[in-house]
Amino acid sequence: MPAHQVSGKTTILRQGPGWLLLACCFFLLGNATLHAADAATLDQANQRFAAGDYAGAATAYDQLLTTEGPRASLFYNLGNSYQRLGQYGPAILAYERARLLTPRDPDLLANLTLARKAAAAFEETRLNPRLDALLNHFSRNEWSWLVATAALALGGLCVLCGGVRLPRRWLRQCALATAVLAGLTLAGGATALYLRRAETTCGIVLSATASVRLSPFDKAEALGTPGAGRSVRLGAPNGSFHYVEVPGTHLRGWMADTEVAAITPADGGK
Repeated sequence: MPAHQVSGKTTILRQGPGWLLLACCFFLLGNATLHAADAATLDQANQRFAAGDYAGAATAYDQLLTTEGPRASLFYNLGNSYQRLGQYGPAILAYERARLLTPRDPDLLANLTLARKAAAAFEETRLNPRLDALLNHFSRNEWSWLVATAALALGGLCVLCGGVRLPRRWLRQCALATAVLAGLTLAGGATALYLRRAETTCGIVLSATASVRLSPFDKAEALGTPGAGRSVRLGAPNGSFHYVEVPGTHLRGWMADTEVAAITPADGGK
């Protein structure tokens, strides 16, 4: 699957005072230089992918995520690079991070399914499948916006109806219907966010040889290997280890931070 491309932007400079024009020229020149550098870096990453240098492409996409911050297209391309390398743990992690931002992208969902199938790391269904699909139809940001919009609409209607008596019956009925819809949206969105709260503790096993250990030490007894791409629940950290639980099994213990990664890092970054 080809890597995503980005398009450039054209900036128009309007006339103004001489000193302002000069300052704007320097600002736009610097801004254009930064955008050109970013575009060149992205183009280089895409060219590496197209040329079959998947390791180099993965490194380049990873660097772009470090400098530019989380972007669904970069996570998607990073996942494609790792999948071509047969590194299904990092591929699934990248796809899952992209899915947090664009949960309805069909190409992303298809590639995530292929990666999980190749790694035999099938996603745990925690709830009813239909309910789970509904909850994940929107990203958490989208659910939050729905809740905020519904709360504002409900509050505005309360202020309006409390301060002004609507003269016509159909206006009162419309206001009531809008209030009911806003209330249902508010309740549904809040419920969705509550049910998805466990996502913040979800992690992905990065390596097929990653082991769950009895204690947080490199030489501690290995209790089992969940497999690359497997979803785990992350507990408390201890040094360079995290306590983990593998859903659907009795396997629980400690994993090194180099062998497991949270889908949503605590610092909000990559």
